[in-house]
Amino acid sequence: MGIKSKLDSLMSTTLWIPLILPHYFCPLVISSPLPHLVLAVSQLQPLLGNVWLDVGVLMFMLVLSAMFSGSETAITALDNLKLRSLIKEQGDPHRIFTLVLHKRTRFITTLLVGNNLVNNFSAILTSNLFALWLGNAGLGVATAFVTLLVLIFGEITPKSLAINNVIPIFKVVVRPIYWLSQILSLFGIVQLLEKITQVMIRFVQGNHVQQGESLTDLQLMIEILGGRGQLDLYKHQLLNKALMLDSLSAREVVKPRIEMRTISHEATLQDLVDLCLETGYSRIPVQEESKDRIVGIVHLKRAIQQIRACQQEGIENGGVTLAMDPPVYVPETKRVADLLKEMLQQRLHIAIVVDEYGGTVGLLTLEDILEELVGEIYDESDWDNRIHRKGVLNVGPLGIRSNRGNSR
Repeated sequence: MGIKSKLDSLMSTTLWIPLILPHYFCPLVISSPLPHLVLAVSQLQPLLGNVWLDVGVLMFMLVLSAMFSGSETAITALDNLKLRSLIKEQGDPHRIFTLVLHKRTRFITTLLVGNNLVNNFSAILTSNLFALWLGNAGLGVATAFVTLLVLIFGEITPKSLAINNVIPIFKVVVRPIYWLSQILSLFGIVQLLEKITQVMIRFVQGNHVQQGESLTDLQLMIEILGGRGQLDLYKHQLLNKALMLDSLSAREVVKPRIEMRTISHEATLQDLVDLCLETGYSRIPVQEESKDRIVGIVHLKRAIQQIRACQQEGIENGGVTLAMDPPVYVPETKRVADLLKEMLQQRLHIAIVVDEYGGTVGLLTLEDILEELVGEIYDESDWDNRIHRKGVLNVGPLGIRSNRGNSR
């Protein structure tokens, strides 16, 4: 007895439910007492009316699957830094690149919708074709075959190509994807999926939103470029040290109070000049009873100008307070990067570092901070000090906080 005759005999005792399933196109028959799955293979026809048309459309679906898959990889792999660089270098007259920068989820949603529709239709076509050719056994073969096709030609190959050619592929596919997203938006598909996705993300992640690129990402990029040889050693070290400034506090770079050379507020201007000639410093803190009572800063140039002014007025030897500027105090916990910014804005060259009780920890100069970036800075007065204790002459920039010298 043929399949059609068997179906006719079961019609009086069965519930007939026609279904279109993802992997086969056939009616589902449920009978009592036990359900039986019966495939009416003899009734199957090419889905599009012609076998070769089905095959041709299947190949086209694989091409679309590859395009969607590769485009998804290109859009997700292109980080915001590269995308901003692309916009800056090549412009964005249609604002599509900028839209990707701010609405990347919309593009990814469009790609996933398109890819799933294409892959499901490919599965239906393949299952129907193999059922025509091989009968009931064709369903299992079709499942394995379409899985292999999609994996090789629709996933692995296009994704591998896209990950190695991110920017070229992105520039080719971004406009078609934009127009496809506009079409899907007319039916509300993209908006609906975006809303559902946002709710799910909020449910799983809460209100915590991860920001974009971090300082760690930038440091990692510097390390990668340095490892590739795209940054020479000096630039690599300079960038790393610049990023380190944000993690350093004034306490870590301060010249300790025990090494501070100060002058009494009762000293004369000539005493100050003599001290500057002795130490090589051009700025000297002025103290009262102790170094915890720093009352001013005297610059050598201003002291000399004041000496001349005193001589013109007939004053033999004026006090240092005549040329004294008020000191600037900073807490020892202050970040060096913030301190550098303030000193540049206020044109300061020296600051007194204090602890939580107001006691003097030491002093910090603009040169001290710059030396954190470029290494030791020498001038003519430092030449004698450039010889290391072991007799080695330091001629290049030194490492961060290594062999610190006198700061001006």
